[in-house]
Amino acid sequence: MGADNPFFHRGAIRRVEDFVGREAEINQTLGLLRNGQSVSLIGPRRIGKSSLLLHLTHPSVRARYRLDPPHSLFVMLDCQELAGSPPEEVYELMLDGLLDAATAAGLAVETATQPGTYRALDRALQQVYQHGVSVVVLLDEFELLAANLHLTPYFFARLRGLTTKYGLAYLTASQRPLFAITAEEAVLSSPFFNIFVTVPLGLFTEDEARALFEKRLSRTSVTFTEEMTRHLLWLVGLHPFFLHIAGYHTVQALVARDVRPAAQPVDFPLANLDGPIELEAESHLGYLWQNLSAEEQHALAIADGPLESLRQLEQQCLLERVGGQYRYSSEILRRFVRRQDVPGLVQAGPFVIDEQRHQVWGDNAELNLTASQFAILARLCRNAGQVVRGEDLELAVWGDVLVDDPDRLKTLIKRLRRAVDPLGNWIVSERGVGYALRPPGED
Repeated sequence: MGADNPFFHRGAIRRVEDFVGREAEINQTLGLLRNGQSVSLIGPRRIGKSSLLLHLTHPSVRARYRLDPPHSLFVMLDCQELAGSPPEEVYELMLDGLLDAATAAGLAVETATQPGTYRALDRALQQVYQHGVSVVVLLDEFELLAANLHLTPYFFARLRGLTTKYGLAYLTASQRPLFAITAEEAVLSSPFFNIFVTVPLGLFTEDEARALFEKRLSRTSVTFTEEMTRHLLWLVGLHPFFLHIAGYHTVQALVARDVRPAAQPVDFPLANLDGPIELEAESHLGYLWQNLSAEEQHALAIADGPLESLRQLEQQCLLERVGGQYRYSSEILRRFVRRQDVPGLVQAGPFVIDEQRHQVWGDNAELNLTASQFAILARLCRNAGQVVRGEDLELAVWGDVLVDDPDRLKTLIKRLRRAVDPLGNWIVSERGVGYALRPPGED
């Protein structure tokens, strides 16, 4: 069954029948392209930009907007091939793609003797335009083209000119907005970069996530129980890449236990799925973390901070805004962040402490603690999992001041537990010794 696992996440989705969701983005993009408007598709790594571009190249997907052949030709280029290319190679690749699309649509276009020139591309587009056929050029990984030092403002001005002469439209896909990916200020000033409408590509809706599971599993004898589906959505959130990882490892686990639809036990250990899923997701999460600025890492760790940083993290699908507050987009992300060393922060269990600013968050909600309560919790979090002796906690709060009150620490702990409710059960008493910060129920 391993080879037949219906979940895949190593590359872009190429077949129409395998594509799920994104109806809103598809309709918006095709509606704009139908009117000759160029579109900039923006989304973080692995969110499905390449899959969406490939999906749009299928004539059946575009038919309802009359953008299928012979009404329109879609030419897709992978800019990874053009990262260091001179203009001539870009023109030639665009021309080759245009001629292939024209041939597939039964449209006769005379070829030039010198294909690697702007004039040859212009002549071919002119012939297509005279037949009343529109052209859309799809540029995947567009940041690599925009940052190509061989391409001057004049080159991009020529690309812009094709939109005026022939109604050509561009559909670019990049991780960041166009203004943030160009190599030089002079290139950014080109009128080419002023013709785009931005369409963000973010997390799935819950309906899309569930549809992904159902569609993939429909070709197998395996099903996910509702409890299992809820667990996976809680664990990995609504990111399509992580949903595929979660689905893949869940199918593997069910097949290994030979669990058929009619025989799925209610006591299937859902928590056992977490390890393999987190392990595979680790490298991608690490990539995202390393590409954050120090300020963004700090804001992500506390799910709070400057509004600009929070919006950036939301655009990267790391945080999502719910009910006016930001929260992690998945449990695996929250766990990953808690394992990171963030200067100025102490992270332990559900607590994050900014000792410099004297702020505390519990499960992403800011807590209001007194100075004494803060000192106790900070000491426990710095020694998470270990027992801190009572006298050491008293020293952290009151210093060397002697007070004849043997119950004062117990009273303070009781008030601290109440202040961090419902997380107070993380503070565990070790009779006769002290206190420790541990997960509830852990011996």
